[in-house]
Amino acid sequence: MENDESLLKCPYCGAANSVESEFCGACFKHLRIPAEERAEARARRALEELAAPAAAAGAERPASRLWGRAALIGGLFVFYLQWLREENYFSFLDYINLAFHEAGHVFLGFFGRFIMTLGGTLFQLLIPAACLVHFLRQGANLGWQLCLFWTGQSLLNVSIYAADAIKQELPLVGGGTHDWTYLLTEVGLIAHPEAVGRAIFLIGSAIIFYSFYLIGRDAVRREPVVLGDMKLY
Repeated sequence: MENDESLLKCPYCGAANSVESEFCGACFKHLRIPAEERAEARARRALEELAAPAAAAGAERPASRLWGRAALIGGLFVFYLQWLREENYFSFLDYINLAFHEAGHVFLGFFGRFIMTLGGTLFQLLIPAACLVHFLRQGANLGWQLCLFWTGQSLLNVSIYAADAIKQELPLVGGGTHDWTYLLTEVGLIAHPEAVGRAIFLIGSAIIFYSFYLIGRDAVRREPVVLGDMKLY
């Protein structure tokens, strides 16, 4: 490990972690660093950034941190536009969402029909949210921001499924009952599937644009790009 006071070895696996981290980025075990020490490290880092001369800060913060993130936002925005161009757009990312969706039905299948049916939607939203929390705890700025985008994108997929409750034009995995036909019937909203779908779409879009804002904010500040426990540049 490098001689860096801001890093320490995990007592379980030996991986290098920031003093500010609560959990190991490699084995995910609790590092047991006192909260006061983590807070002191964060405060020390903040003071060092404030004390750094503007010229030095510019030299340490390459322009690639700005333009790389700008290109990423542009690509993600083009990806988002596909939901506006096609009525029932199904992206490559939705194959992953679908896997988690089906897993939700299995894992929550013991809690009655309503929870089991809702479990598909819950799981495809909870998994990216759980990844977001994990990366946030690790201080992985771009990691959790991309998971925030993923959460919003998953809501776009849900909005299409909900709006299809009456038309039932979408193919169903294994056939059977349409999840949202059953759910909206149970909550008394079966007459308004398109309105429900639009509401979910707007919420997902708001989350996506908030992720763009966060990535753009770090771009302007030229913050280091961190994914997991790895600093890219």
